[in-house]
Amino acid sequence: MVGKKVVHKAMMRASDGHYVGDLVNGAKLPVAWGDVGTELMVLVDGDISLFLGYDEIEFTAPVYVGDFMEYHGWIEKVGNTSYKCKFEAYKVAAMCNRTDMDTTGLASTAATAIIPPILCGTATGSLYIAKDLQRGPQDPTFNDAVHTVKAVK
Repeated sequence: MVGKKVVHKAMMRASDGHYVGDLVNGAKLPVAWGDVGTELMVLVDGDISLFLGYDEIEFTAPVYVGDFMEYHGWIEKVGNTSYKCKFEAYKVAAMCNRTDMDTTGLASTAATAIIPPILCGTATGSLYIAKDLQRGPQDPTFNDAVHTVKAVK
């Protein structure tokens, strides 16, 4: 891992519900990872970058309206102008008002912490910052981020 891990937190809102039973569209996870990747790029080289794309995305558990999510990301490899990043999404708390849970005797506002958190998705993605836009580490934990230079023939 290069530098430190970045974590964003968010609650799935009613407007995020897409399917029956308040199931959230899995596309919400990559959107959040995009923000995590942007923060990583600001920290490592002082630019918001261009997200080139995901090499791999895997959804491992459902996400529902009312779930509290944590989106983790870190840099695995620094290239000349590209950055290979890993992402994870965890459910850390959930509302208890879903149809798949026994809510007997619980208030409609009841929620529960999920310990340990449930891994809901993983991804690998690549981001890009042009050489002339790279300003070097903006956070001292990224001081060891060294760009590889391709040999010129």
